[in-house]
Amino acid sequence: MRSLFLLTAVALAGCAANDGPARQEALAAVPGKAVGEPVTCIQQRDVDRVEAVNDYVAFFHMRGSRVYRMDFPQSCRGLKHDAFKHSSSIAQYCRGDIITTFDTTTKMTTGSCGLSSFTPWELPPKGE
Repeated sequence: MRSLFLLTAVALAGCAANDGPARQEALAAVPGKAVGEPVTCIQQRDVDRVEAVNDYVAFFHMRGSRVYRMDFPQSCRGLKHDAFKHSSSIAQYCRGDIITTFDTTTKMTTGSCGLSSFTPWELPPKGE
């Protein structure tokens, strides 16, 4: 099984079981708009970087200009502080996959989070 370590400025850490109104508020606060139907998988090789928006949303910036928004099913606490690794035999990030987060200094595991569908997303121009 191929293990991919993606070290980014993104922190992906432990998930909470039930986030209710906090999740809805965080999802609504994300800038931009959907520009297509969600897909279940994206190719790892096409991902340029991952950006944590908050504990519930990450943007997967692809090579070129495409961006996918991925909403975590539950809070992925500490999203901006750790890195994550993902093991897959098909070299894709897919809905239902689990990522394992770790501290980049100690290399200790800090949690796990499930992925959901990836929605093509248009971000507002910088400065708006």
